[in-house]
Amino acid sequence: MMTMPELTWQRTPLLTIGFFIAKEVRHLIRNITNLLPVLAVIFVSNSAWLSYAVGGGYLAFIIISAILNHHFFLYALADDAVHLRTGVFGKKSLTLKYERIQQAEIDQSWYFRPFGLVILRVDSAGSAGKEVEIPGLSIDAAQQLRQRMLSHAHSNHREPEAGEIELKSEASPETEVVFSLKEIIRAGIMDNKIFVLLAVLIYPLSQTDVLEETVVPWLEANIAFLEESLWLNVALIVAAPIVLFVLAIGVTLVRYYNLHFSILNKRYQAKAGLFTIRTVSFRYQKLQRVQLRQNLRGRLLKRFSLRVSQLQPSAHAQQQTGNASFILPVLTQSLVSNLCQWLQLPRHTNLNWQRIPFIALLSPSFWIALVAPSALAAAYFNDVPLTWSLLGAVSLWLMLQSYAIARWRNYGFTFDNGWLAIKRGVFGRKENWYPLYKVQQIDVYQSPWLRLLGYADILVHTAAGAEVIKYQPAQLAKQLQQDWTGQIGRNHQRWL
Repeated sequence: MMTMPELTWQRTPLLTIGFFIAKEVRHLIRNITNLLPVLAVIFVSNSAWLSYAVGGGYLAFIIISAILNHHFFLYALADDAVHLRTGVFGKKSLTLKYERIQQAEIDQSWYFRPFGLVILRVDSAGSAGKEVEIPGLSIDAAQQLRQRMLSHAHSNHREPEAGEIELKSEASPETEVVFSLKEIIRAGIMDNKIFVLLAVLIYPLSQTDVLEETVVPWLEANIAFLEESLWLNVALIVAAPIVLFVLAIGVTLVRYYNLHFSILNKRYQAKAGLFTIRTVSFRYQKLQRVQLRQNLRGRLLKRFSLRVSQLQPSAHAQQQTGNASFILPVLTQSLVSNLCQWLQLPRHTNLNWQRIPFIALLSPSFWIALVAPSALAAAYFNDVPLTWSLLGAVSLWLMLQSYAIARWRNYGFTFDNGWLAIKRGVFGRKENWYPLYKVQQIDVYQSPWLRLLGYADILVHTAAGAEVIKYQPAQLAKQLQQDWTGQIGRNHQRWL
């Protein structure tokens, strides 16, 4: 009878208490809605000490919890598996076999980088997200452990997985693209979070006395000076959004600084970060959706963004930052063409995009037609001259109707070489590409209105979300459902 070798349990360094504190803070942010009743009581209460008591109590809870979680966090390395023990009151033991590992990534967090420590994150086949996180390893130890895991996987004749690109010792990738600082700035301009940043800044200010005790008195003291110069007022009004716009670009720089993209044996990896260097990767077999976007600013800059959604079946996994999607934020047209080729997408020049019938405009046009008389009545009863009311109502109707027509003209779908694609957009453009063999369900839906007109909607359900192909002739919709379902049933490609 074979006996299992005795495991040597190890603790992480004391510095990893910071990791557990950060983990508790992230948990608090994700579940902030659960604290709304407490926050409401604090704001309504006249007791100044209550907010300090709640904040201090929760801070003490986070620190104590982090210390206890660090103390009870143990890991052991065997020849064929990694073992984990966690939990303070509720104990949890986890054994992860190396042969089941899909991804093994090294995360150099900002609070570990000065000490040469990293976090090893491991994902296994069939898991909802990262099953194992071992913080506080040295870079060499993390590389050796990851090499041991992946070497064991290779010895089982498994296809190389995502995230197996070694930091130092592995062969050069087939393709590698380094994004310059200028390109990252363009990414910040394209996907600028100025309104998100403005909301983040305004909300806490509105809940404190900073505006009343600091900003308002300063304005009152300097209002005479401001009134004397019209150009100064204009400059201040213009400067405020510019500063926020630049700050929002800074957020993008922090996230995507020194972005490297590489491909090796159908493994796609992006590595970036100014303070925390994150490595995000995916294996081609886990691909669920490819989304190509170009908003209005992207059109002006002639740049695109690409997002690849992986198989993450549970909601918990989708909450893990950076794991559910693989993002390249700024791409030139030539790089987009290369990526489409690397991802085995059909050539865009050969696609036959199919539009939905003109009758699809009936429903939006009906509701838009109701807007004009409503706007006219509202303007008239607010003492706006009839001529201006008519002009405003007609202009509003023309703009909305033109927008509806533009949406209809730019909407299309195509099926080519095993890929289902849907495009849409007016000022920008967005294309969603799905491998048909991974579609989970196809429904044909007819509302009473559609049944009366002889049309139907096709609902396509995938692991990355659902798509609706609207206003297809009923017979064609049923035929497409039958053909696509048949192709899915005959396909035996692997999902994972």
